[in-house]
Amino acid sequence: MKELLRRYIKDKKVLILGFGREGRSTIRLLQYFFPSLKMAIADRNPGLPLTEVENEKVSELFLGKDYLNALGWADIVFKSPGINLGKSIDSSIKQKIVSQTSLFLEKYSTQTIGITGTKGKSTTASLTYHILKEAGKEVVLVGNIGIPPFDLLQNISRKSTIIFEISAHQLEYINHSPHIAVLLNIFQEHLDYFSSMDDYSSAKFNIAKYQQTNDFLIFDNSNLIIKKLLSDYKYNGQKIAIQLSDKIYDAQNQTIHIAGLQEPICVKNSMLHGRHNLKNIIITASILSKAGLQAKDIERGLPTFKPLEHRLEDLGVVADIRFINDSISTIPESTIEAIHTLLDVDTIILGGHDRGVNYNKLVNLLADSAIRNLIFMGGAGERMMRLFAKKNRPTKNLFFVNRMSETEKIIVDYTQKDKICLLSPAAASYDQFNNFEERGRAFKAMINSIKEKHELPDKDNP
Repeated sequence: MKELLRRYIKDKKVLILGFGREGRSTIRLLQYFFPSLKMAIADRNPGLPLTEVENEKVSELFLGKDYLNALGWADIVFKSPGINLGKSIDSSIKQKIVSQTSLFLEKYSTQTIGITGTKGKSTTASLTYHILKEAGKEVVLVGNIGIPPFDLLQNISRKSTIIFEISAHQLEYINHSPHIAVLLNIFQEHLDYFSSMDDYSSAKFNIAKYQQTNDFLIFDNSNLIIKKLLSDYKYNGQKIAIQLSDKIYDAQNQTIHIAGLQEPICVKNSMLHGRHNLKNIIITASILSKAGLQAKDIERGLPTFKPLEHRLEDLGVVADIRFINDSISTIPESTIEAIHTLLDVDTIILGGHDRGVNYNKLVNLLADSAIRNLIFMGGAGERMMRLFAKKNRPTKNLFFVNRMSETEKIIVDYTQKDKICLLSPAAASYDQFNNFEERGRAFKAMINSIKEKHELPDKDNP
């Protein structure tokens, strides 16, 4: 990697664009390889805190609302995924842009399994990593899961298999694709970042766009957007289409049958529930078969994988109500899957930042469902509530709240005993929260408040 970086930065004015987790990771690696290198930093935050070491390596600071002026100053730009440059930048600027993802794939594409999709990336990437690890393979997990790829370079050898969870933002400026590319699904998402659904879909398809004839693309063949992309773009690799069907999934025996594997894989002991997770398991098994694992290896690793936090996370029973945290559901399709998976939902919390996605299908499902109590939050919640009000369902209880803590009394007063209260917002979190994790933690804090008020006093200490 050192020599690859040297080719990019030699005799260049280097700019770190965006100084969050990945920007700091980039500057650490450049400092390590090139101790005398001076770099500039550009960030929207005018009060950006820098450590003493970071300050020593900074030649220029471009902070505040005009931070993008630094693009004209720089010769090479290490762009962080969250920085939205839009379509307004000209080709001369685009030629300057690199990223951790683009450089990492340029160096390690032949060792990399890249996984993207609107939903299911983290679960599929983590499950793939877990089973490979359990099978005794040398494997690393990087990317959108929360680990910048540059942070684990020291853990990578020629024998390593790299699992790279890649977001659309990371895929936007790449020109290499991983050896095994996985497209789980594409739904309406991030339309506040990308100017159109076409731009978002195109960024996603970059994961396979640069593959060669010996590479593989594993994809959900039931997703219409993916099928259209494959018809619109020339594709050079080998396609492996996955679709949940009786041929692949034997519901009676709870086994899956994967092309290339002689034996079926029993999935009944998996802790991952729901049709969407079954599809994630099938795709994971397809990945692992291409990575050289046998059915017995995959079957052995499945039961020991614990579901990730904030993804249909069962928080137990408090005040005779079962609480499920599905804060990761930031699109209606994900919330719909949650409702189909959980049969006893009586109260659901919906809404957040409104990115303009279509809620008609979700609202129709809610109107026809047995869910009696609907709690709405944020701009998206307001819009869903208006859509639902038009359905005229007098048996439903509709509430609007401004913050998570306000849901507590509603949940306790209205939720039927032995039923479920589900947080599955179908909207982004950052109107009130920094991310879906913070929203999930707020939900847990609210549950703890209920628990404290409804715990029976100790008989010896009334």
